[in-house]
Amino acid sequence: MKEKMLNRFKFSKEVKERLVQLVIYNGEQVKEVAKKYDLPDQRLLHNWINIYKKKLETGAVILPVMQKPKKKSDLKPLSNRIKQLEKALEKANVMIYGLNAMIDYAEKELKVPVRKKPGTKQ
Repeated sequence: MKEKMLNRFKFSKEVKERLVQLVIYNGEQVKEVAKKYDLPDQRLLHNWINIYKKKLETGAVILPVMQKPKKKSDLKPLSNRIKQLEKALEKANVMIYGLNAMIDYAEKELKVPVRKKPGTKQ
């Protein structure tokens, strides 16, 4: 009996991501999405959103392609998307800088050639 109750609230990874994307990228309200998809509690969706945002910060998730807004006057999702992309770009740049610093350190201190030298034959 208890197992049946728990299985009722299991959701696939795809379903979780889709519901999170509805809230984050389409600007829908958590309350409305939870009600529409018969979630037992809004907190469940809030947890999924927090997990998704942490994955975004670490680069474990790629931002999906944004859909065109239904109305031209609806610019809030677009401005949110721009902020998210700017944040993702900033993190990528920091990561690139860090990786380049590690390569420079390995080449200098450990005397290990890592980068391919220009003009070498293949």
